[in-house]
This record gives sequence, structure tokens and C-alpha cells, in this order.
Amino acid sequence: MVEPGASTWKGALAATLIGLLFLLGLAEVGLRFVYPQWREFYSGWFMEPVTVPGHGRVTVGHPDFDGYFSQNNGDFRIHVRINGFGLRNDEPVPAAAGRVWVIGDSMAFGWGVETSERYGEVMGAKASRLVYNIASPGADICGYQALLARMPGEGKPRAVVVGLVLENDIRADYDCPALARRSEGAAPPEKTGWTFIGLKHRMTRASAVYNVVAVAVKRVPFVVRTLVALHLIEHDHTYKSGIDSSQVEAAAASSATEIARLKGMLPPDVPFAVLIAPGRFEIRDGDPLYRDLRLKVGAELAARGIDVVDPVDAFKAVGFAPLHFAHDGHWSALGHRIAGEALADWLIERTSP
Repeated sequence: MVEPGASTWKGALAATLIGLLFLLGLAEVGLRFVYPQWREFYSGWFMEPVTVPGHGRVTVGHPDFDGYFSQNNGDFRIHVRINGFGLRNDEPVPAAAGRVWVIGDSMAFGWGVETSERYGEVMGAKASRLVYNIASPGADICGYQALLARMPGEGKPRAVVVGLVLENDIRADYDCPALARRSEGAAPPEKTGWTFIGLKHRMTRASAVYNVVAVAVKRVPFVVRTLVALHLIEHDHTYKSGIDSSQVEAAAASSATEIARLKGMLPPDVPFAVLIAPGRFEIRDGDPLYRDLRLKVGAELAARGIDVVDPVDAFKAVGFAPLHFAHDGHWSALGHRIAGEALADWLIERTSP
């Protein structure tokens, strides 16, 4: 025989849970109407992977996307326009012919800044040259080769600038042709599993309530400090390095070899330069690993006849904080301006008006 008290307790709990689910559902529906911007916090709304024959997969934009992307910690809200070829340009891909091509990852893409504020556009404006952006968030040097191979063959660039981010792009074991062969015919990579990060990605993509709560939470310093202490999120600008000091020489040589392969995909008369994005931790802390890596990469590129633009002195003169977002490792508009002006000097020297 079931005691009346136990039955009442279970019923109350069930009723409470049903009520909470109803309220969450009602909030979800309501927020989707009154706060349509909830979708802005998920980059997957405007990015998608594609396969480039002979080069494997790389991420490009959803063709003809025109909307906004926001960082839920408040660092930025930017307008993103993707053309029909999946690149962040206002003009269609045939307009790339005869322009200066900027190849790179999220930094070159302009993560967090408006199109006009990207270092490519700053370079073009100062040098009075038209530019065309060929960048893919998350790409490495193999991805840069894929992006270049994907461009229509009839369009020749006036010059090419490659943005090399020391924190993401440098590896000691590059072999892009081998990587492409392994990826040919392979199944698409599985989506992030049921980890904490995977759950965050799913909720960001699917729930307006989650996005509103996440935005509110990340505005409360005490809550952020608690989440960091629980290792649920990382502290801002946490030190990262994919290599250690013993790998600097091998990583610099391996990366420079693949950049030389990228240069070899172009006609030999096309001016070509690499913009080295200094490590945050060298700018902020004088970190010796990133300093040595920057110098070694520059030397390896120069030994292969590749021009290098290194704005580290100008960055150090300004200081770490103004050059980066408060919570994000990407450059602010000021960082882009300094890098773009340094590139313009190279471009003016290497190309005719």
C-alpha cells in the first residue's frame, strides 16, 4: 500500500517539472519572436565545410549570407556579408582577378571587425590597390592551399599576402599532400560529442533561452570567475602553444616548406609576402618561445626567397590590450590598422600604381 504522503510528494515533483518544462518552452518560443538576434552568437549560421579536390576540406561561408555575428561576452557585433562563392567580399569572385589577394584564417577574415577595418582593406586603402579576401576561419597552411586551389583558374592576382598566425598555423609535421590524400573519400568529421564544449555548441545553435542566459552570465564578473575556477570555461588569453622549445626549428622549417608550396601554386611573377602575426604572449609577456618561433619562421621564409612583413615592433610600442579584444585573441581594429599599414609599405614597393 502506497502511503498518501509519498504519493503527494511524487505528484508535486512531477507537476513542478512539467510546469518548468512548459515555462522553458514558452520562454523559448517568446524569445525567438522578441529577440531574433539570438542566432547571431553561432558562427555556424554563416560558415560551412567544403571539399576541394586534391586538397581536402576547408571552411567557407554560406553563399549569399548577409547578417550579423556577435560574441556573447560583448567583445563585438559585426556585419558579415558572404558572396555567392562563399567568401567575405561584397563583389563576386570574378572581381578577384587583378586584385591583391589576402589569404588566411579568422584573423584575415576579420573576426570581430567590420570589412573595412580588416588589415587587407587597410593595406589596400593606403597603397591605393584593390584587394580581395580569401580567408577561412579555422584554416591552417594546408587550408590556405585549398583556398587558393579553389579560386577560378582564369583569375590571376596582382599580388598575394598570406596571414600567418604563430599561435595556430605552425606545426612540426606538415605534409599537406599526404593529409589531402587521407581525407579524400573519408567520411565527414563527426560533430562534437556530448562533452561540455559539445553541449555548449548545440545549445548555442538551437536555443534562444540558452543564448540569452549565456549573454547575461558573461556580463557578471563573479559568475565568470566561478566558471573559470570550476574549469568550465577558460580564463581570458590563457597561454597556449602547440609546440615546445625543442620543436621550434622543425616547426619553422615544416611550416615554411608548405608556404613555399603555396607560393609555387601561383605564377612566378606574382609578388608574394607573409604577414607574421606575433604571438599574444610575446607582446604581453615577452615570451621567449613565441619570440624564437617568430624569428625562426621569418628566417626560414627568407631562406626560401619569401618576403616577410613582421609588425612586432609596432605592436610592442602600442601594448597588448589595445591590440586585442578583452576576451578574445583576435586583433581589434587598431591591430588590423597597424598590420595593414606595414603591409601597404611592402605592397607599394613591390607593385606599380
